[in-house]
Amino acid sequence: MKRFNIYLKITFLSFFLFSSCEELDLQPIDSTLLIEDEVYSTYDGYVGMLAKCYASFVLQGQGDGDVDISRDGGRSTFNRALFYLQECPTDEVLFHSSSGNGTWTLISMNWNPGTEVVGNMYYRLWISIAFCNEFLRKTEQNVMENYGVYNEAKGEVGYWRAEARFLRAYCYYLLCDLYGSVGWIDESSPNGAYPVQKTRTEIFKYVESEFLDIEDDLMPADKKVFGRVNQVAAWFALSRLYLNGEVYTKENYYDEAYRYAKKVIEDPNYSLAPNYIENFLKDNDTSPEIIWAQPHDDTNSQSHGGTNFLIKYSSHKFMINQGLELGITSDAPWNINGRLKTNLIDKFDIEDQTYDPLDTWCDKKKDKRALFYGGPLTGDQSKNPVVPHQKETWRENEPFEKNITLGYTFTKWRNVTKDRATGEDQREQYVSIAFPMFRKADAYLMAAEAILRGGSGSRAEALSFVNEVRHRAYNSGNYISDRNVADGSITDSQLNLDFILDERARELWTESIRRTDLIRFNKFTKGYNWDWKGQDTSGNTNHEGKDVDDKYNLYPIPQDEILYNPNLTQNPNYL
Repeated sequence: MKRFNIYLKITFLSFFLFSSCEELDLQPIDSTLLIEDEVYSTYDGYVGMLAKCYASFVLQGQGDGDVDISRDGGRSTFNRALFYLQECPTDEVLFHSSSGNGTWTLISMNWNPGTEVVGNMYYRLWISIAFCNEFLRKTEQNVMENYGVYNEAKGEVGYWRAEARFLRAYCYYLLCDLYGSVGWIDESSPNGAYPVQKTRTEIFKYVESEFLDIEDDLMPADKKVFGRVNQVAAWFALSRLYLNGEVYTKENYYDEAYRYAKKVIEDPNYSLAPNYIENFLKDNDTSPEIIWAQPHDDTNSQSHGGTNFLIKYSSHKFMINQGLELGITSDAPWNINGRLKTNLIDKFDIEDQTYDPLDTWCDKKKDKRALFYGGPLTGDQSKNPVVPHQKETWRENEPFEKNITLGYTFTKWRNVTKDRATGEDQREQYVSIAFPMFRKADAYLMAAEAILRGGSGSRAEALSFVNEVRHRAYNSGNYISDRNVADGSITDSQLNLDFILDERARELWTESIRRTDLIRFNKFTKGYNWDWKGQDTSGNTNHEGKDVDDKYNLYPIPQDEILYNPNLTQNPNYL
């Protein structure tokens, strides 16, 4: 019998996606090859295949040592691959390794079509598109009737198909954002057909049409299931798409960006979490703010990507040994050089920048988002020379160093619940923090920016949106708590686009949106520089950033893909 053939093999996943569920749960339960009829002859089989569409955004493969694509499993997971491309070349973070995968090129912004780390995201997006296309083919009514499943599933299959289309459209959105003019294929394309290249504008229009078409077919927000997309997720995705529309098409869509962000803001099923850090903790499935998340579980979705990567690459065992509770075992940190650039630190008030070992949750800071680890050596900290203590990522007259003491790191992501329960018996080797793809706070900032760029709405409304986000950050206004120490409000005279860009950094740092923001503000390649930007990290002692070629506003299509697919043309100025 014919095997179910998406990249040769697939194992069965089961998600608990029933109407009574409150959370999407990843749980691999079998490692055998499944044949097509076996998968699609049951209701649970269809649920499992929808699960695989979602799981392609979370897992590297189906089991220990198994990967969906023939690249390093950890670096090719969705969130880690996206983090590399959206955060590492920007003013926020430094990350590098010695494995030759190309992370060093992100520091200096000199990647090329053969750079592995640039291609990982491209291939991850295409494997997700392939899974969604296959699921859509198999959920046509006549196909489900042939398998004898349609009557049992007809009450839900409309949601399933809309969700698969959403996931696929979001992949195309990211391809458009990261790579520009890319190939395109859908469920109606013949098996084995080469994707046909479309212009960036055409990809934008396709993504727009998909989100608009499924808007009313997705699950309503009052039936939300943590980890699954719903109608509000479509509104959020449209707002983000429209806000960047001028970059993609040379036409502005700021009124549309405002309108859809406002729909998210006004939806009563979501609200800002009482405390900022609750969005990044082990129990963030209880946050009222997260619209779409990617669940992670220390048992059922172990990987070297996602939030497991975020917390381990930025930590050192000495941080835990000195009393900072991250919720991971002391042997879990990777003890490598994940650090923050000075530009990000300097966007916060100077008194909020350094780490206080007596205030490990940053309650005494004015802005509770300044979740940094580092600062002058004081007290017991001075006994341990590996604690990152210097804000600068360089030493004068020295070349770039893999030195954990150069540059602050961070404590934003913690495998700890919001009750702050601590103790060695509660620490885990892998983390259980869901990654928030869409948060309501971002909708407030998108709406405010769209207004300032010419969308409908008033400056007073834009100011109120920004101050709503800042009040929560400072635990002021409607968010006053016993941890309030300052009022986060700004005045109308302080509100401009530059402030919005900085506020987005303060609110969304490490959430894999920064590169897109900088490009939208024309500050990615030229006119604004940061540590080591454009500099050769091999022996060069000049840490000051410099302008780079505008070609780096787009990543190149991987060279192997250009050679494989005759329909594709490389992005300009990449050999």
